[in-house]
Amino acid sequence: MMMMVLVLALAFPATTLAAPIGHEAAGESNLGFLFTGFSVVWVGLIAYAFYVNRREQALRRELEELRHQLADKNPSD
Repeated sequence: MMMMVLVLALAFPATTLAAPIGHEAAGESNLGFLFTGFSVVWVGLIAYAFYVNRREQALRRELEELRHQLADKNPSD
């Protein structure tokens, strides 16, 4: 009998070690905080990517403007 329980525990660890229905395992009550934390991080990453993209576009415009100014100054090219 003990060998059978051991074999089942090794074969199906998630079901044999799971908490009984109606009882929360340690840490499950903090899933809302985990979701909120992940959401805040993702929103921050998306905002940072947006900021970097906008800054890159501004730098590209400035570089193109400088190229035009340089071409206007030096028409021999």
